[in-house]
Amino acid sequence: MDVVERSIRDDVLFVLKTPPPFGGGEIAHQYIYEELRGRYRFLIFSRKRHNKAAQGRIRIANIFHGLNMMLKIGAACLRHRPKVVFLWLPKDLPAFIRTMVVVRALKAMHIKVIGDLHGMGFSFLGRERSKPYFKKQINNFFAVRTLSLSISNSLRSCGFNNIVVPIDNGVRAPEFILGSMPKLSSTLRLLYLGAISDAKGFIRTLYLLLALRRKKITFHLEVVGEWTNAEFRQQAMEMIAQNELTPFIDFAGILSGEAKWRAIQNSHFLLHFSEWDGQPLTIIEAMAAGVPTLAHRVGGIPEMIADGENGFFVENSHQAAKILARVVSGEIDYDAVGRAAKETFLRRFTIQKYIKNIEKLVLMDDYAASDTISKNR
Repeated sequence: MDVVERSIRDDVLFVLKTPPPFGGGEIAHQYIYEELRGRYRFLIFSRKRHNKAAQGRIRIANIFHGLNMMLKIGAACLRHRPKVVFLWLPKDLPAFIRTMVVVRALKAMHIKVIGDLHGMGFSFLGRERSKPYFKKQINNFFAVRTLSLSISNSLRSCGFNNIVVPIDNGVRAPEFILGSMPKLSSTLRLLYLGAISDAKGFIRTLYLLLALRRKKITFHLEVVGEWTNAEFRQQAMEMIAQNELTPFIDFAGILSGEAKWRAIQNSHFLLHFSEWDGQPLTIIEAMAAGVPTLAHRVGGIPEMIADGENGFFVENSHQAAKILARVVSGEIDYDAVGRAAKETFLRRFTIQKYIKNIEKLVLMDDYAASDTISKNR
């Protein structure tokens, strides 16, 4: 579905992808649209029959979607002649090539294009053949927004020479979340929130459950999200059955709105063992509720979590189980870690800070420095 919204000013065009699918980038763009609609012009793309498993693949549906997107953006820019276009930056090569065709055309129209990079980088840069093309094309962007300083530095090392602006994500947390704090109980309530895949750490989550059982710690895991493919689902479910974990796990599917926030509120820890990530909204949402996260050191996460203060970094399931055992025994002050997580959210990740910095980005002049945009850390 594509919708062009009439707005007060035409000098900025936001080209956004909104849910579904319910990825971090889509949700973040939904926030931009909801907060800034009526002030700028928007071109919205949403795919109701699309999911994360299909992203980045060469399929007929994706090809038609890409062509439609290119035509819609071109038509909107020819008609309204914006000075700036804010456009998401795909991490997969086929979508990246498509986007660069659009960016080169907009640059020829003397339109500044700002790319929004949700993630820790580009999946195709591990292939030597892709790097020359990337370096040649990426500098057609006037500026790129990233999720952290480390991701900005990585982008520069890959050949981007223009303005790089790290801007924290932000979420709109409901009042009942901001006014609550989790309390430990006899059963440790764990939450897995996001795409259910090996890359996102679901198998590592199951190994943690086995380690907790060996330590005789009572636990329950709620899984919120969609399976990325049937083969992985079968593999994971077989592991669950073989290890008799079924009674300890609930699969809630995709939750949104209040239902998702209630799932976070009812948890003691978020488990985020992803091997590839940017600045996950799930961790920010957990922070808003005062729920600490156990995570791997990937992407921009090390700039979100202060180990042992507002969350914990782990390298494997054994280490994660040891931390949770120390929490259960009282050796770690769980309440203090939760309070620090909520304070981090209020200092850095509110919706107001996020939108203010995005707006400053699209309105900055040609000579602005990167550090003039985001100073909320």
